[in-house]
Amino acid sequence: MTGVASHPHSQAGPKRASVITLPVSSKQQLRPTTGLLTDLSKDDIANIFASAVEHHFTKGRTIIRSEDPATHLFLIKVGSVNYYRVTPEGREILLIRLSAGDSFGLGTLLDKPIGYIGTAETLSETELYSWEHPWICRYVKDHPILALNALRIGLEYIRLYSDRHLALVSDSAEHRLTRTLMQVGVRTGQPHPEGLEVNITNEHLASLADIGYFTASRLLNKWRQNGVLEKSRGKVVIRCPEKLLGQQTAQTHEE
Repeated sequence: MTGVASHPHSQAGPKRASVITLPVSSKQQLRPTTGLLTDLSKDDIANIFASAVEHHFTKGRTIIRSEDPATHLFLIKVGSVNYYRVTPEGREILLIRLSAGDSFGLGTLLDKPIGYIGTAETLSETELYSWEHPWICRYVKDHPILALNALRIGLEYIRLYSDRHLALVSDSAEHRLTRTLMQVGVRTGQPHPEGLEVNITNEHLASLADIGYFTASRLLNKWRQNGVLEKSRGKVVIRCPEKLLGQQTAQTHEE
């Protein structure tokens, strides 16, 4: 854990949002297809953002921790966030990687908030908006569509996790890792002279693909030797997506 746990409002420099930046919707996999503010009018959105607090976090900062009371709802403006849980042995299991337009802390919308399901840590320089529990509950009462959008987002997350479970019992480890790497690349990858650069560790790739760490490392090394990608600490450069997809085999589970 490289981040330092802190209350969102204790971070230096929070300010009331003065410029409204609407999140760009996306229908790519690994993220909800419905935004939190979908189907609200421009005036309603402006009113909601007027009470938001805007934060800037450096890389590796912990925003919230699993099981802490859900007192704030968050919406990512710029950047990426790893949302994970920790095993009793201390291993981080990445549940999802969130990016611009994604929301977390949805339990804050409840009259009696539950604890945060996971821990959120910034992957890069990240800007996000937050709303305290009393504010967001007020808006939910005034605009019931917010609650419906939050429900849709929650159901999308359940669908994504059910897809992962289905792949766990029906696909090979290589197939799952291939698909995971391509999906993360499409969502958060950056252009690179050699291809598409993805900031992700072997451990996080293994978590998202639901395979063992050593299996992930072995497959990545094989693909590197085949010229499909380049691997360095915390980064993968996909040199040939078509060749990567061609690496899929009908192997049995390798965990």
